[in-house]
Amino acid sequence: MVDEYCLLWAQWGILNLRQSELLLSFFGSFEKAWKKVTPEFLRQLGMRPSKIQRVFEERKSLSLNTIFQTIDHFNIQLYCYKDDVYPHFLRQLPTAPPFLFVRGRLPSFHKSISVVGTRAITHYGKRITQRLTSDLVSEGFVIVSGLALGVDSIAHKSTVQLGGVTVAVFGSGVDEICPRTNHRLAQEILDSNGALISAYPLGTLPASFHFPQRNEIVAGLTKGTLVTEGGIKSGALITARLALESNREVFAVPSSVTQLALSGTNHLIRKGEAKLVENIDHILDDFGMRSGKKTIHAQDFDKDERHILEKLSLEPKTIDQLFAETEFNIPRLSELLIYLQLKNAVAQQGDKWVLN
Repeated sequence: MVDEYCLLWAQWGILNLRQSELLLSFFGSFEKAWKKVTPEFLRQLGMRPSKIQRVFEERKSLSLNTIFQTIDHFNIQLYCYKDDVYPHFLRQLPTAPPFLFVRGRLPSFHKSISVVGTRAITHYGKRITQRLTSDLVSEGFVIVSGLALGVDSIAHKSTVQLGGVTVAVFGSGVDEICPRTNHRLAQEILDSNGALISAYPLGTLPASFHFPQRNEIVAGLTKGTLVTEGGIKSGALITARLALESNREVFAVPSSVTQLALSGTNHLIRKGEAKLVENIDHILDDFGMRSGKKTIHAQDFDKDERHILEKLSLEPKTIDQLFAETEFNIPRLSELLIYLQLKNAVAQQGDKWVLN
């Protein structure tokens, strides 16, 4: 049963963690605080007079009946910072949100990782995000991301397709799916025992100034953050730096030196802010874990096979394109592609071949 006064404070949405703790220390409970709080007390908490006047006007329109209707309709839970079920890693942050609205089942985050990246995902970014996310899910990781288009969506979809658990963090109210095109994906996350999380009051629409806190929660929920593709000024790199500031591990997949607009991961690696990741073992080793799966290494391929893999490293290609770019004839190309397919290194999609 949701505490109605905790709910009223969460829906009012005016407190950060420090202010919430001071409030409870002074009044003893959210109920007493709700009944006795004054504009002067909020001023002592550090709020500006102009904001205090506005939020007290907004307070008048809060309706418990309306809030409970929304909670019942979307099956929403509210977790306060002091609750035992509040995520452990997130609780460690000095800027942790005092309240979390949650749809679905909140998983244990003891074995979890955030996967983030650009909205303008390339084919390479899509393939590497799918591969690494799928491998992480196979190792039992919970995948956390932000439900944005691009890398976030691919990470969530890859997890759901493998029957894994994924958590999406919103920069809006948990009842406001953003982007709208991901409404079905959000439902698939819930159907797969995942969760949708937000620190924002119900009904809050997405806004650009919400996403820094959203990114901080994405990074704060897990022990590490993986950036698969992103620009230097992208939100993904902001999430990575927030993870660093929280003493969490940061991993990055190197990008092509010809993709300057997406050189953010190379920048993180070059600055020593992220550990280079080519396969899941690089993440598992850092966490002190070992995979039961055999990892494919360069020495598993002969010279001709490696030559084909190099040609497929940036984008999928038809056998005619490979013929034009290599010294092999069509029969030899077909033979090499079959060998690589048997080694699970490449896959055929339509008339093109891609790295697996």
